[in-house]
Parts: sequence; C-alpha cells; structure tokens
Amino acid sequence: MARLYAQLFTLVFAVVGLGGLALGDAGHTGGGNLGGLTLHLTWARDILDIAIAAALALVGFTFRIRRQPAAILVVLIGALLFVLAVSGFIVGDDALATKGFAGLHFPTAVNVLDLLSGVLGLFSGGLTLADQPEAA
Repeated sequence: MARLYAQLFTLVFAVVGLGGLALGDAGHTGGGNLGGLTLHLTWARDILDIAIAAALALVGFTFRIRRQPAAILVVLIGALLFVLAVSGFIVGDDALATKGFAGLHFPTAVNVLDLLSGVLGLFSGGLTLADQPEAA
C-alpha cells in the first residue's frame, strides 16, 4: 500500500512543486496564486514539494528498495506533511501573505493538501509495516 501511495503522490507533489515554480514566489512578487485560489507558494515550499516528490518516486518506482524501508520513508513523509498541516492551521495566513515562517506560507488550500496527504501517508505506511511477515 505504501508503494501505491508513493506512486500517486509523486505525481501530486511534482505537479504542485513544478506548478509553484511556474506561478512565482509569493514572498517577493505577490505571485504564487492560481487564479482566485490563494496558495501563496514560495520558492522554499516549491523545493520542499519537489524533494517530497523525489523521495516518493524513489519508493514508488524503484523496485530495488525493500518493502520495510519504503514503508518507513512513507511514514516519515506522512509525519512531515501532518506536522506542516497542523503548524499551518496554527500559524495561518492572511490575504497579503505576511504571516508564515521558515519561508513557508500556510493558506487553507495548502494546509488541507498537507493534512490529507499526511494522514494517508501515515495510514498507508503503517498498514504496510503491519503487514510485514514475521521473522523466523
């Protein structure tokens, strides 16, 4: 299940990361939005999303990685995304993108994406770890 999660969310985070690079940086140009959807994407967030996509691509599309390390990596990525979502809901964001920390802004749309992908990552990685055969 962790491999399937990784394959699906590789595409999601690659699109979000590369799309964010195309939209521009909300911190300097007032960009980072998609039409009426306030995303406030920054270069730091774009790089983070691309790094997450690369790690998930390693798990999802490389057959040399074993099942247990793949599941552990998915759980770690899920935990990172869950922490980002929770901190995003705590910090929040405003219409002018003046709030945030560590080069990241936390609008609602990004927080929801992080929360859903984080919970699914924790669930699928944990389920894969629980499904491991017992060592003899």
